[in-house]
Amino acid sequence: MITLVCLFFLILKQSYCTNSDSLCLNLDVSITQKVEHEGFHREIRWLVETPSPSKKIWMESGCKLSLRLDVSPGMYVNPDEVAETNRTRKLLLHIDGSVDVEAPAHEATEHVVYIFLNSSDIGRISVDLPVHLRYQRSQITGGFGKVPLKKPSLLSWCPDSLDRICGKGLKVEAPCDETATRLCVWKNFTYQALFDDVELFVPVGDLDDYPLVSIVTLLLGCAGCIYVLSILSMTHI
Repeated sequence: MITLVCLFFLILKQSYCTNSDSLCLNLDVSITQKVEHEGFHREIRWLVETPSPSKKIWMESGCKLSLRLDVSPGMYVNPDEVAETNRTRKLLLHIDGSVDVEAPAHEATEHVVYIFLNSSDIGRISVDLPVHLRYQRSQITGGFGKVPLKKPSLLSWCPDSLDRICGKGLKVEAPCDETATRLCVWKNFTYQALFDDVELFVPVGDLDDYPLVSIVTLLLGCAGCIYVLSILSMTHI
């Protein structure tokens, strides 16, 4: 008798869990990445694809997705470009952290960029993010420096419960939208990354040219001073 009762509760519990799990949205997300252009000014292109759920079900859920990119000191996202992008509603972004666009790589700090994917067409979302590489310390023989480009994190938020999205994931606190007027608790869940880790190459100065550059700079400075003095000597006050 006890065995039958335990078996009954086990079947009932399993049935409840199955029904509960069926209520969540199963997001099978894949992301591809491509870096365009060369030199100091690049553009990261992501394509976020989700075969399910349908557009109608996703709209009814009220859930949102966002990308979080941890930007290394060797690059930066320009706050002025972000402000213009948010103004035109072309892309909704928020930068968390201070960004000095003039600082070289060895004096800069990391910052975080949130990209809010508010498109109703969850099946296929295209994102273009301009990034800029910083100047690095000169080195002997010059060459190129390396700047690591980290993979973005994918965050989800739902108004009723984070468990509205199927699967486990760490809970992280992040801005609710591009205004960053309040914080929400998002779920960081895994996705299929159809790309490898990337290192961007940036040209660096050649220390072997330092003596020549110093001499030329000094000569040009002296020539400029002589020219200015000659002009002043011929000017009658």
